[in-house]
Amino acid sequence: MRSFSLNKHSFSTNELPRLNSRGILRRLPSASTYLNAPSTDLHPWSSRFKYKRFDISRAFLQISIILPVFNEGKNIAKQINGIEEKVKNSHEILIIYDFAEDDTVSVVRKLQKKNKYIKLIRNIFGRGLINAVKTGFIEARGEVFVVMPADLADDPGTVVKMFNKIEDGFDIVCATRYAKGGKKIGGPILKTTLSRIAGLLTPIILGIPTTDIANGFKMYRRNVLKRIKIESDGGWEFSTELVIKAYHAGFKIGEVSTTWQDRISGKSKFELIKWLPKYLRWYLWGFWLNINRLRFNCS
Repeated sequence: MRSFSLNKHSFSTNELPRLNSRGILRRLPSASTYLNAPSTDLHPWSSRFKYKRFDISRAFLQISIILPVFNEGKNIAKQINGIEEKVKNSHEILIIYDFAEDDTVSVVRKLQKKNKYIKLIRNIFGRGLINAVKTGFIEARGEVFVVMPADLADDPGTVVKMFNKIEDGFDIVCATRYAKGGKKIGGPILKTTLSRIAGLLTPIILGIPTTDIANGFKMYRRNVLKRIKIESDGGWEFSTELVIKAYHAGFKIGEVSTTWQDRISGKSKFELIKWLPKYLRWYLWGFWLNINRLRFNCS
């Protein structure tokens, strides 16, 4: 199976490395400049990692907002306007598309005349959401990356809350619809039920402190993606993979509440039957890792 990483020294599902205290960034100062990173003499599963608050605003470009699109011409202008209205941190918006005929492209080109921080980028890995996300990760220049759909389902204001959590020392921040303050409006009943059950059981079965692991709306430090390979080949399940791998590599996972509303315009590209086995693969793998972690702590 193909894998993806921003760094050739990242790990696969068969190897969980220890972390050192230096993260190397391609263009911007590493977050480890401002943060006391985990000690190299601690096991990745140790709970003794200590983090210190830092001022990430010293980075020139703070947030790269990655929007994979597929014929979102009716939604993209409102999506971008919502981001510009609510996200006041320095940011760029990367619109990743698959083909020139996508009706999103012409709308974005008009918006680019007014906003130089909107980047229109063609998918370089081949069609599909996972390849669009990989392209976004490579092209992004920010200190942190956030991936969100361009269908108006997610509240752009949540990006600010996620960034505040990053400032507090977290490495990945998950937007949750199922914790206190979160809300999910609309959507297929079966999909909602499965994601809710998986999310609420995650802290128990996987040992990971998030209640919405299946939600693709997450924020990542750049150095997390430099260390972890993406092996997913479907769609949004890549975010579940990243959280599980990052947690067991010693990265700090947090969450903030969000409101999700089913799309009003356009057709959802989410295929439950096709993607469910891919989510299940990572969920079961995370359960196996958690069992081994508990055995290690007891030994």
